[in-house]
Amino acid sequence: MTLSQVFGQHFSTVCSDSISDFSYNQCSNNMSACHSTFSFNTITPQEVQNAIKQLSLSSGAGLDGIESRYIKLASHILMFPLADLFNLSEYQQIPTMWKYSRITPIHKGGNVLDPNNYRPISIICTVTKVFEKIIFNQISHYLKINNVLSPFQSGFRPNYSTTTALVKLTNDIFSASDSGDLTGAIFIDLKKAFDVVDHYLLLDKLYAIGFSQNVLLWFNSYFHNRKQCVVLQGCKSDFFAQQRGVPQGSTLGPLLFSIFINDLPLICSNTSVQLYADDTVLYTSKSNISQIQNALQLDFDIVKNWLSSNRLLLNKTKSYSMVFGTKHNLKTKSNNLMITCNDGMNLLRVEQFKYLGLWLDSEFTFKPHIDYMLRKINFGIGVLFRSKNCFTSNVRKKLALLLILQFFYYADVLYLNASKTNLLPLNTAFNCLCRFVLDCSFYTHHCIMYNTLKWPALNIRRHIHWLQFIFKCIHCNYPAYLQKKLIPYSSTYQLRHSSQHFFSIPTVYKTIGKKAFMFKAPSDWNNLPSNIRSLTSSHN
Repeated sequence: MTLSQVFGQHFSTVCSDSISDFSYNQCSNNMSACHSTFSFNTITPQEVQNAIKQLSLSSGAGLDGIESRYIKLASHILMFPLADLFNLSEYQQIPTMWKYSRITPIHKGGNVLDPNNYRPISIICTVTKVFEKIIFNQISHYLKINNVLSPFQSGFRPNYSTTTALVKLTNDIFSASDSGDLTGAIFIDLKKAFDVVDHYLLLDKLYAIGFSQNVLLWFNSYFHNRKQCVVLQGCKSDFFAQQRGVPQGSTLGPLLFSIFINDLPLICSNTSVQLYADDTVLYTSKSNISQIQNALQLDFDIVKNWLSSNRLLLNKTKSYSMVFGTKHNLKTKSNNLMITCNDGMNLLRVEQFKYLGLWLDSEFTFKPHIDYMLRKINFGIGVLFRSKNCFTSNVRKKLALLLILQFFYYADVLYLNASKTNLLPLNTAFNCLCRFVLDCSFYTHHCIMYNTLKWPALNIRRHIHWLQFIFKCIHCNYPAYLQKKLIPYSSTYQLRHSSQHFFSIPTVYKTIGKKAFMFKAPSDWNNLPSNIRSLTSSHN
């Protein structure tokens, strides 16, 4: 038996093994019925061309062997026959090849001989990607104008991101700490969440949000008779049927899962819920640990019943509980938080947890996250330095921008107010990266390097990112859970600059870690960069 055949059998059976862990219960649909009706619109050639332009050149070819670059080159010709073909597909007939995918196993870590340590990367046909992008746009528009998706679902939505979800979570925790309260949280992990979605339950939920009969019939054909094969080391396995799950590697898959899990926040009345696709966190802030435990346990039991009804499986070994607060409150108020599962076992309580790419610690010092960044950055810089003589200065700068600077920039508005002691190693690593790009000596002053590269210092860049984030919350339709934090300041006196933005800034009485972090507009709004200030004036 070839290696590709082994992986093909493994990926086809892992979902059925997960489902066998619990019995079937009738789905209790908590989604409120939508009074509007969604039907497919006729697809125009211009829509097809716009979708083709959004194709990534780096994506591989599907089983049809057609690469995206050839589709993009001939988009002005192909947009007409593809538009006719896509419109014919809306009559519940989907070509068989469009439902076939190619799987490439990627090692996640651990024992290389264990198939469970491999992630299946699914690649579908390029033409299918174009069609799904158009359908995605139509569904997203319907969901937006009818306000269907939960406001606490931040995954795969325009103007929503991991950063917006993290800012909401951390700001709520900091606000509670400023009031002297503790915050308890449960980070819920699901087993193979995208792969075990029941198609009939999903169709039921699509019907509940107003999808027409023709659309439901189209999705019924879209879900069924899907097959996948594994291509590895030049060998291709047999085709294996996909009995469950949203299509992997597709544009529609994540959106369909967001719809499937959309009613989860509605059942939690004692805690706040934050969703990013299948990454779920329940949290609540109280004055003592017993109140926190009661609220979390009550909603956690409800969530477990919801998961069972919707045929999703809780991964108890990767779900954790955590308590946040000031150092003093954690020492005096925080006893052992015990959240119990159905089998009587308690969720493991941790002092730090990686959520949406950010390491959270109980006191929010952000030191674990900065240490994690430094390991990644220093390893990457070390690899680049060992081969720096192979590249020109322009190539070295592009490598730094593409491979290293992303670690400095990701969610930097979260640890903006971390202590200088924790942030100082980042400046050292950043200076080392500048020396690699410029190929200069160790004694070159950092100001000279910044001026030569025209790169601002990290603290300036973090402040610029924060100002841009506030600006987008005001003018770019960012999530409502962030916009409502920006409360306009009303005064009975006439201000000299009445056209400027002023906001009520909360008073911070206590601090968490070294310095408090509150979601607020900066008072020095006039210090915006010139490009941002010009955008602000245009909106005024």
